[in-house]
Amino acid sequence: MSDERMRILVVDDDPSVRRIIAAMLGRWNYEVILAGDGLEAWEILQRRDLRFVISDWMMPGLTGPELCQRVRAAKFANYVYLILLTGREDKSSLIEGMNAGADDFLVKPVYLEELRVRIRAGERILRLEWQLEERNRHLNEINRTLADAYATIRHDLESAAAMQKALLPPPLRLPGVAVDWLFRPSSFVAGDMFDYFVMDGQRLSFYQLDVAGHGVPAALLSFTLQRELSRGAVEQRLRQQDSSLDAVAIPPRVVADLNQRFQSGIDPLFYFTLIYGHLEWRSGQVTLTQAGHPRPIWLRRAERRTDLVGGSGFPVGMLPDLEYDAITFELAPGDRLFLYSDGITECVDAHGEQFSEARLIQLLEATADQPAATVSTRVGQALRKWKGDDNHQDDITLLILEREPRS
Repeated sequence: MSDERMRILVVDDDPSVRRIIAAMLGRWNYEVILAGDGLEAWEILQRRDLRFVISDWMMPGLTGPELCQRVRAAKFANYVYLILLTGREDKSSLIEGMNAGADDFLVKPVYLEELRVRIRAGERILRLEWQLEERNRHLNEINRTLADAYATIRHDLESAAAMQKALLPPPLRLPGVAVDWLFRPSSFVAGDMFDYFVMDGQRLSFYQLDVAGHGVPAALLSFTLQRELSRGAVEQRLRQQDSSLDAVAIPPRVVADLNQRFQSGIDPLFYFTLIYGHLEWRSGQVTLTQAGHPRPIWLRRAERRTDLVGGSGFPVGMLPDLEYDAITFELAPGDRLFLYSDGITECVDAHGEQFSEARLIQLLEATADQPAATVSTRVGQALRKWKGDDNHQDDITLLILEREPRS
């Protein structure tokens, strides 16, 4: 509602009344439009954007209450404030006029000062209504802008999720070794990452990491780490440092090097847990280094039991100049090694109870005779049943390394 003069439509079949009211309104700096009856007023309202009407009650053709009913039924873009003038003073007439859609009611003869006060009250209501409309328009503009921004962000996140998915390795079969996995990010992109690749024709290198936090910041760091832990990057750093390292010394050296490279000094929560190791597929010997990651589960099929491997170690990036140890053991034919993120064991049900390490071990033991691909599917199904849906609070990652039984 701008600061221009308000236009008021005055409707009365008595010319003298119209002139008196018009004269007073003009003196009060209002722009006046006149109508001799309800039908003429209705035609004017359909052509012009008027927001204030003062109308007589009894008129030929279309009465004041009937005009009010038409205005309310028309649902004009802007609210129209309606004052009815009448000689009636009974409560039933007041109720009739208000039910017809009138906002105010004045009994004739009209006292001009009272009329002026009623008009000012109507102006305040119209101004508040206009301010509300302006705020709603502004909010709608903001909502449109936010919706466009959200659509852009969602598209970018979907692209990032597709890129992250493309970086995941396919299930692998080597002579005597099979690898499978389960991966479910908690949002579009995940802070979990894993990979495996053949080194020097006799070892399968593997890792699994979990960046602190979730969403885009964690995913960006996991993308960086995926490059840092790629076969080419690892081989290049090892050549630059010490080409005489034996196989057992490689995992702790790789992890210690990463720990030095990722000392942020900015945010103490900028860290990640990691398991890095390799499996010699002919002998079944596994060498790995842990850095704060959940202890791997070693399923010994022949003995029908499971062991938790190693300790935990410090996460990468928390403290400088750390030394990491290597853990070495041998997978027998038929044995499996499970690497997993804490998103599995800490998955909570509707009552806040965690899935737990014990339940995971029980499930892995129960599926010991099933193919690795079936095991990963069963774990995913169990987590969905436990949680009640697939909306996990943390990323879900399970990596299965199996030394296949001799045929």
